[in-house]
Amino acid sequence: MIQNKRIGIIMNRAYREINQQIISGILDQAYSLGFSASFFSTEEQNQDENGTLGENSIFSAINFDLFDGFLFAPFTFINNDTIKHIIDLLSNKCTKPVICIGMDISEFECIWQDDHIEMFKVVRHMIEVHKCKKIICLTGPEGAPVSMQREYGYRDAMEYSGLEIADDDIIYGDFWKNSSKKLADEFASGKRSLVDAVVCANDCMAISLCEYLEEYNIKIPDDILITGYDGSLEAQFHNPGICTYRPSYKMLGCKAMVRLYSLMSDGNECKIFNIETGSMITNTSCGCRAHTPVLSTHMTAANELIEQRFLDNNMSNILLNTNNLNEFTETASHWFFLCMNEAYYENENFDVCLYSDWDVVNSDGLTREEHGEQLSEKMFSLFGSKSFELFPSKQMFPLEHLKKEEPSVSFFIPVHYGKHIFGYAILTFYNIADSFTMSYPRFCKDLGNSLECLCIRNRLKSITYRAFLSETRDALTGTYRSSTRSQFWDQITERVKLYDEILNLCLCSISGLQQINEAYGQVEGDKIIMQIAAIIMGCCDNGEICIRSAGNEFLLIGSTSKPVPKSESIENNILSKIERYNQTSGKPYQVLVYSVSESLSAQMLPNHDTIYKKMKETLQKKKGSGYLRTEHMYYADFAKLRHDIYLNPEENWSVNTCCERLGMSMSHFQRLYKSIFNTSCMRDIQSSKLRHSKELLLHTSETLQNIAGKCGYDYSHFMRLFKKEVGMTPTEYRNGFQPIDIEEM
Repeated sequence: MIQNKRIGIIMNRAYREINQQIISGILDQAYSLGFSASFFSTEEQNQDENGTLGENSIFSAINFDLFDGFLFAPFTFINNDTIKHIIDLLSNKCTKPVICIGMDISEFECIWQDDHIEMFKVVRHMIEVHKCKKIICLTGPEGAPVSMQREYGYRDAMEYSGLEIADDDIIYGDFWKNSSKKLADEFASGKRSLVDAVVCANDCMAISLCEYLEEYNIKIPDDILITGYDGSLEAQFHNPGICTYRPSYKMLGCKAMVRLYSLMSDGNECKIFNIETGSMITNTSCGCRAHTPVLSTHMTAANELIEQRFLDNNMSNILLNTNNLNEFTETASHWFFLCMNEAYYENENFDVCLYSDWDVVNSDGLTREEHGEQLSEKMFSLFGSKSFELFPSKQMFPLEHLKKEEPSVSFFIPVHYGKHIFGYAILTFYNIADSFTMSYPRFCKDLGNSLECLCIRNRLKSITYRAFLSETRDALTGTYRSSTRSQFWDQITERVKLYDEILNLCLCSISGLQQINEAYGQVEGDKIIMQIAAIIMGCCDNGEICIRSAGNEFLLIGSTSKPVPKSESIENNILSKIERYNQTSGKPYQVLVYSVSESLSAQMLPNHDTIYKKMKETLQKKKGSGYLRTEHMYYADFAKLRHDIYLNPEENWSVNTCCERLGMSMSHFQRLYKSIFNTSCMRDIQSSKLRHSKELLLHTSETLQNIAGKCGYDYSHFMRLFKKEVGMTPTEYRNGFQPIDIEEM
């Protein structure tokens, strides 16, 4: 990402004509000084509370440390709470210079047009050209800087011409229709006598006054003359056409940037890039000839083409019907051209950045509370070679977004649905200053609506899927039932093919369950199945699915991005944990588990029935070897013998007595014992005696000699053996043992 000097601009409804001119002036001046710019624009008009929260989220996304200064245009906002919110952010978080455009705010320096001189010119036109004597002024709220500047221009023009001003000749209004209606009512009712002319401090009040007077059959300009201020196209296209003054808003943008540069550079001055001045636009409302506004044919045609594209396509419905984020991204990239002037296709960059928790919703799946919550610290972009890679939110731009060194402008627009905030869109142009159209925020609204639908769709899928999973769980083990095998196979193999991963399979079978059931009962056998299932599921570190494919059999299905070494395989992990379980369980028998595993590439995936059948056959061969059949034949006898060894440790056990008890040769007995229990008979005898001695040491006051005798040892042998196996003497063990509080572990 290219790091240039950069200013931030906060503005509402940047697509409006006046605001576009201010933007153009700012950018022309900024580019001439080597600065790039980032606009944070909202669509705040007529928003409900939730919509305002969503729109205002773009201001919380600003990392003020990335900017050298800020321009703020509060006069473009309607909601006073929003203005206050932005002022608080700039006051508390921005340590760089801030210039306020068009509204006096005590915290910042303000820049605006010279309304005093321009209003003076309007009033002088009415006096000199149209010979008006009685003129009243309808201005904005009393005390507002803009209102007062325009009032002073009116006063000075009247005084300059030697005309008197009565106390009620200055009317403080609201820059809106209400004050115009009140004045029209006063004229119509006779409460106020008709005058020669009314000069209004903005075009909105002038247009409204004309319309309300026409309703009362008071003709303009026959009965009264009306003027406005701002030079808006709406005023010029109105019937009758409004006489107005068009300030140079482009010049205003230049002046604001020049002053900000001076603050950023410790008082250094720079040449103003644009010297365009305002102009008087006479029209029929003041008695002059009709004025037909001249529009840029190129710009008009471009805007009409963009508008036509929106009307001629089904983009919104197509976006609403996307099923996942990849599909959404592909669709959005295809339709973005709708909100751009085709002349800029090769000189732009567009991206959508979503917060890492963009799809987090409440339990109802429909909303997420945002008010008072911090936005996520991580984001990811949807476009470019680094798409879906997380980056810090405070970075604001994806790493690849700013690729050129020349000055640029980036327009940040929030992407949300009400107060459900997804992230923002960034549209960047290089060395272009007239690139923001109404279609861009409209496109972003479609993105927000579509992401909300995708959230709801994903949530409903999740609820349905969880319901399915809850119904397909095995009651005894909590693993999935065998009926889910084909569905999980299709789901995981689809991911393997999509991301070119490795499919990993492992089939495990518990051996000797019948003998355990016969020797210790069915409940004991069920406990073993539950414990082994828990061990197997605990080894699913890579999200493997565990299915109970038969009564004593478990199938694991998963995938990894690269082959896993055998030493780190899930099969090896399972067998290691079962071995530890056998060593620590204290059971008079060992649990035998046999396993077989397969790893398959995305290009070699067979039918799931084929691979499952092959793995079962391999497993049966392992379990069906001759020595295993011998183990099964004698398993119950060996389990009973081991149970007695641990139950009666004080008896004089030896390998010979055990061989005689089962009627086997010593070599045959020791091989089977080791194979069945994974330990030697002598080791079990010794372990049973040591365990018995520990219990006597902790829970009785018997002497060491008596304890040694009860465990079948002479005193000196017992002392040496205990120290070797336990690491301390019997006396140290008895005196120093501290029980462990499990709750504190």
